[in-house]
Amino acid sequence: MGTMFKKKRNPERERTKVEKRVESLPTSELLPWVENALYAIGKNLSVWQKTQDAYALEEARMGAEVLHVILETVKKRNP
Repeated sequence: MGTMFKKKRNPERERTKVEKRVESLPTSELLPWVENALYAIGKNLSVWQKTQDAYALEEARMGAEVLHVILETVKKRNP
């Protein structure tokens, strides 16, 4: 009975907020984002090494994820 209204899944996965934001920026504006992500990764890994703070490690991981999204976007734009 409920199958009549079942949504078909889109085979393409949904983009994250970071992906949407990065894709909306011109390539020239992504360099400061790269620098910020690298700084955040280094700073938070340094804090984590000293304190073993899980929050600092998670912040470093998120910075790495943002950096990855930016680099993948730049790669797509410059084949």
